[in-house]
Amino acid sequence: MVLSVDFRVRNTDERGIYYEESQRAIIYLPMHESLDDIYKTINHEVYHHCIAQWDEVKMDEDQEEYLIFQLAWAHLSLE
Repeated sequence: MVLSVDFRVRNTDERGIYYEESQRAIIYLPMHESLDDIYKTINHEVYHHCIAQWDEVKMDEDQEEYLIFQLAWAHLSLE
């Protein structure tokens, strides 16, 4: 399945959000401080999409966020 990523410039409390039903992610640009910060949010939403496509594994929202957090910081453990 293909993920669609859209960018918005309106202010909101969200940095990004993934909609599993439509396989779409929205990145809210005003909530970011740098281009690198935007890339991290895009990666975060892509991880949500990949996990949603993984039929063998069922996670609740807390487990999914914890896994994505670990993936985001994994490079520090591998150095």
